[in-house]
Amino acid sequence: MIPELQLGTVEWEGRCLMVAPLPSDPGRVVDLHRVERVRLAKLGEGHSEILAEATVPPRIRAVLEAGPRALQRVRQALAYAEKWERRSGLPEDLALPLEGLRFCPCLPEPSAIRRADGRALDRVSVRGPLAALSQLPLPTLAVIGMHGGRSAGFCLALEEPEGVVLGGWLTFRWPEGHLEISGAGHSRSIPVEAWEGLSLPLLQPGEVRLLPPPRLRPIPGLGAGSWVEVKAPFEVLRLQLGGDISHPTVQ
Repeated sequence: MIPELQLGTVEWEGRCLMVAPLPSDPGRVVDLHRVERVRLAKLGEGHSEILAEATVPPRIRAVLEAGPRALQRVRQALAYAEKWERRSGLPEDLALPLEGLRFCPCLPEPSAIRRADGRALDRVSVRGPLAALSQLPLPTLAVIGMHGGRSAGFCLALEEPEGVVLGGWLTFRWPEGHLEISGAGHSRSIPVEAWEGLSLPLLQPGEVRLLPPPRLRPIPGLGAGSWVEVKAPFEVLRLQLGGDISHPTVQ
């Protein structure tokens, strides 16, 4: 059985790839677009590379723009990869070891980024895991839009003067559990259900809408060079504080 879908973006050999965790081996991620190309070629489909661009695109934003049918094909590609793994083992160039991969923001090129109040933020200066921060983080969740104005899923996010930081994973179900930030031997957390019931407008495909950050007590002992972890039920982000740390105020 394939667990709830998560999609991420990694950099490998100079390319950005859309990946998903291999269900039977969480230490590897599946290059879904390439798996689809191989599957179509084995079926005897002509121009399998071109066809795979339409069925399982190599970028998450293209899947969101294509809508629910493309998302279903992504799930089918992952199920095919898992079946292949259980039968004979996936080749390493289709199921990449996590070690050595660099995670990018799950949406490196969002169509728009907005706060919960609708204010537009810079969609170009998006950063991802291992970003250096210029202020103590105010983590939150972001809702991601897909074709038809609907919400596709959620990712970790925090707003920074240098640009929004997005987590490496996009999950396609409302997460259960807590959002937690920890560092210097202290932690603060809030149940994810605190955001339930918020109404959102229609979203563009690939639009990122930040949910209001929770009011958490500051963590003492954090300074330049400190590492902090932001945890959600589907991801852990490790981030470092830069040289000149400011203390943001939640509006």
